[in-house]
Amino acid sequence: MPLPVRREMTVVERGIILVLFHLQYTIAAISKISGRPWSTIKNFLNRTSVRGYIENAPRSGRPKKLSKWDRRAILRCVKKNKTWTREQIRQDCCPHVSLDTLDRYLRENGLRKWLAKKRPKLTDARAAARLAWALERKDWTAEDFQSTIWSDECTVEKSAHARQIWVFRTPEEKWDKDCIHAVKKGQGTSLMVWGCFWGKTRGTFVPLVVRSVNALVYRRLLKTLLLPVIDHINRTIGNAKFQQDNAPVHTAKIVTLFLKRHGIVVDKHPPYSPDLNPIEHVWVHLKRYLHRKYPDISNTPGGPDKVRARLAEVLPEAWEAIPESVFESLWRSMPDRVAAVIAAKGWYTRY
Repeated sequence: MPLPVRREMTVVERGIILVLFHLQYTIAAISKISGRPWSTIKNFLNRTSVRGYIENAPRSGRPKKLSKWDRRAILRCVKKNKTWTREQIRQDCCPHVSLDTLDRYLRENGLRKWLAKKRPKLTDARAAARLAWALERKDWTAEDFQSTIWSDECTVEKSAHARQIWVFRTPEEKWDKDCIHAVKKGQGTSLMVWGCFWGKTRGTFVPLVVRSVNALVYRRLLKTLLLPVIDHINRTIGNAKFQQDNAPVHTAKIVTLFLKRHGIVVDKHPPYSPDLNPIEHVWVHLKRYLHRKYPDISNTPGGPDKVRARLAEVLPEAWEAIPESVFESLWRSMPDRVAAVIAAKGWYTRY
């Protein structure tokens, strides 16, 4: 029974033809059995005798639109100009190809546009200070951080967002300094809160129902809320240390004298280093709960003052809703944070 006629011979079909030829069937007979033209059978047998195999030879395919020089130029350009758009890359390096062709090549090399992560702007001096702080603590375990009181203020209502910046990078370059959207820190205008924690223990929390927090307000806050915490830690764990960032209100003379007069050991914090203060991640949980449980709080009747009053009512609830496991995981992450700063030579980390 003749084999079915196909546009291109399959491997099985080629094998059958070769077997028939070795059984001394004539080309005409093989052509009749296979249903293939006499010339097709003859050409196939000739090619097989020369090549030594029955498969088709590899085909060159469509010529590549990007030359070797084009590809090298694209990678150099992307590395040098991470915030450029695809159109800018194309116009500079390969205007003769489409954006789809450029995009395919970039993806083949693990490059695509990512939203630049926002971090406080670091300088060489600030990175050096961060690195020095981390090196002093490179051999510390989580237990060495257990008696540190992590504290900070937080503005609950978000400010206007800056324009998003997209960069070309590989996944491994996520925290490289030229892939970071460095932003200057600014003060919010909405309701602020102050909180602290140590180890896995949830500390004091209070909404600050004031227009701004100055040194006098901050000193009064520490006197009321911090001193009992210091006494408790010294009685239970020992060696209490207080951590705060370098905001001007924290380093004011009256605050410094207050801390010194009460014998409070302040753990010197490197500037522009929210990644080395784990309470920054607590605020994420606080806001997440607030927006999930009270999504329409900004619509509270009565204007901004009523909104602030409502926030002051519900934020303590949000603080108490944060699981203890969150505080413990943040405390135990400190050795990893220190190691990350050392690995980044003082620059940006994933924390």
